[in-house]
Amino acid sequence: MKLPGLRRTAILLAILLALMISVGGGGTYVAMELTTRPKFCNSCHIMEPYYTSWENSSHSHVACVECHYEPGLLETFEGKFKALSQLAKYVTATEGTKPWAEVSDYSCMRSGCHSERLLEGEIQYGRIRFDHRHHLVGLERGKKLRCTSCHSQIVQGNHLTVTKSSCILCHFKQSPESEPNDDCNTCHGPPKDEIRLGGFVFRHSEYLKRGVGCESCHGDVTRGTGEVPRERCGSCHNQQAHLDRYAETEFLHRNHVTDHSVDCLECHTEIHHSLPPREQHYRGDCTNCHVGAHGAPAGVYRGTGGRGVKDDPGVMYLARVTCNGCHRPPFPDAPTPVAGATFQADPLACIDCHGTGFEGMTEAWQGEVRATVKRVRSAVDELHGMLAEEWEEGDPAKARQHYDDAAFNLGLVLLDRSEGAHNLPYVRGLLRRAAEDVREGVRALDPEETPARIPVGPRIPSKEGCTTLCHVGIENSPTERALELPFAHKPHLTKAGLDCAKCHRAEPHGTVAIRQADCVSCHHRSEEPAACGKCHTEVSGLRQKKPDGVDAVAMEDLDCLSCHREEVHEGHSLAKVKAACDGCHEDDEIDYDAWIRSAAGPLEEVEALLAQAKPEVAQEVRRELEILRRAGIHHNVDYVKAVAARLKAALTAPK
Repeated sequence: MKLPGLRRTAILLAILLALMISVGGGGTYVAMELTTRPKFCNSCHIMEPYYTSWENSSHSHVACVECHYEPGLLETFEGKFKALSQLAKYVTATEGTKPWAEVSDYSCMRSGCHSERLLEGEIQYGRIRFDHRHHLVGLERGKKLRCTSCHSQIVQGNHLTVTKSSCILCHFKQSPESEPNDDCNTCHGPPKDEIRLGGFVFRHSEYLKRGVGCESCHGDVTRGTGEVPRERCGSCHNQQAHLDRYAETEFLHRNHVTDHSVDCLECHTEIHHSLPPREQHYRGDCTNCHVGAHGAPAGVYRGTGGRGVKDDPGVMYLARVTCNGCHRPPFPDAPTPVAGATFQADPLACIDCHGTGFEGMTEAWQGEVRATVKRVRSAVDELHGMLAEEWEEGDPAKARQHYDDAAFNLGLVLLDRSEGAHNLPYVRGLLRRAAEDVREGVRALDPEETPARIPVGPRIPSKEGCTTLCHVGIENSPTERALELPFAHKPHLTKAGLDCAKCHRAEPHGTVAIRQADCVSCHHRSEEPAACGKCHTEVSGLRQKKPDGVDAVAMEDLDCLSCHREEVHEGHSLAKVKAACDGCHEDDEIDYDAWIRSAAGPLEEVEALLAQAKPEVAQEVRRELEILRRAGIHHNVDYVKAVAARLKAALTAPK
């Protein structure tokens, strides 16, 4: 029988080795030298793929025996003996199909190799921060690891390569013996890059500062259990005594991981840790709960499923926010809802993620959608009633199709039940398409009819989507203060037609970019005195007040422009007001500062008494003092002095 070439070569080398040993010490040295070369390892054909992977690896300059033999003379002879036994098996054709070899930590950390690895500290492995010290010094999850616990050859062709599957298995395997080390920040720092989703800029750092947990968006990144199927034991062991120790996890890990270099995935099933495709996740995740609604919430969240409506995935969907990011348990250990139900969405979830500026935003969306649904539903019902009538002209079949499409899109919104919270732009699109289908259906039945359009969406548009997506209904918000003056959004957005970007910057979000001089350029186009009170309402109110028993207020007959002259178009200046006083009181000895102090002094006395007053009284007094100071006490000194006297009496009255 003719032996294969490689096997024939190995037999010849074995015979040569035996002859050299018989010759004496010199022959032994030559044999040792020849058999420690990497090419000798490749004599056996089963070693070819391992030899090739070594040859193309970062260790190609390191001889095989440098790793596979531990440092030391005795260890080298031990390694040679084991290698000869493997060679004997190969020569006699009794070797197995799965070569087994171990690399000791002493080999890896010998002088000249990785002896200083533990001192080098943290390194970056892809997007993961890694420190060898935490894994090789002490116990990890109760287990002693080796270099080859992570640096292994579980992928054919990759020589001693770190595979993420080993890391993921150890970090995410649920175990009753130890807590999983699955905190995201253990390995990942927050991504530094800005992420743009649906026109929005997303920065991880901002959400982490507010204490938002990674699982709010990335709750679906780990899949698999990492269990050990019992039948896998039989692939290596055939003795019942070994198989009976299946449940002794501490012994098994010590024997397989610490004492021997058995790769974890030889026993465990794999755990996957990555961002899954959005469509793959949400089709399964949402419909697992919403089976009774035929997946309507999932469809609306993804922005799909409507008739005649362009797909429009929601921003939260694009950001991979999972259902439990908003539908949170109302208290710890709350029982899981059954029969397709979910936890009620937590209104605080929006604020927890986005900050206090988002307070009330979802309610505004839902208020708009409820009002629109009411109008569209009424129109759909009206078309349904028309279809029940007899029509000699028109196209009832076409009208029926429009009705079916309108009812379908309206039904999708109703089945979603979030009233726009899941995906406001898409819900608007569904309702807009339903309203248009109703109009087309009515015209199909009665070509002479011109039904009115049903308004859908916010009444006030904005270029950057401020009033259409986030600040819905901002025009109806109560009067606020801006640039130290009362301010209302409605006249500026509706009458003046200003866009939000006229006054606000996008970055930092919502920053007021307009100056008082910019307001003046618009509001002071008219020099009619009556126009001043439109903005300076508090000043106007103070000017009209009269103390009890006083018929006339000082300078009551003067209008604003009598004192505020040329500075009207340049901003306000107290120095210019003083100059106006001198212009009128040219021959009088007027001490302007003393006149102001006659009112400011009593107010300071009132403020000094606040500490002794009841909290509710002090709060009301402070509010009055704040209004007087904002309005400017010089606008009505006599009235301010009278108010100060009244407040002082209230604070000093016997309790």
